[in-house]
Amino acid sequence: MLQPKFFPVNPDDAAKLIIAVDMHDGSEAAMRLTGRILRGVWVEERNIADARDLAAMLAEEGLPARRLDDSMSQAVHVRYERDTQRAIDAGVFGAPSYVVDGEIFWGQDRLDFLQRRLAK
Repeated sequence: MLQPKFFPVNPDDAAKLIIAVDMHDGSEAAMRLTGRILRGVWVEERNIADARDLAAMLAEEGLPARRLDDSMSQAVHVRYERDTQRAIDAGVFGAPSYVVDGEIFWGQDRLDFLQRRLAK
């Protein structure tokens, strides 16, 4: 889809939800939710700034609904701010971005480059 229905969108709530899931359920669960959220924006035309859509995505991944409340905690906010600063310091300028040893891979269409880099 070239122009999703809900884009541009404020990603802050979705990002904080991913952090809350990572903190409480682990990185694997957070990565699954990240994939679901990206599909939500780019394939399914879902509004990731809407708590109802985020709650539905949590349920689809078998994650507790209380993660929405957890995503508003001070601990999540502190990590969000820290991670944001780390991204700025690394030169990240868009999403999705992946940084490996200082090299930035930006965009879904660059995942093959990232895979080759990781295989080195």
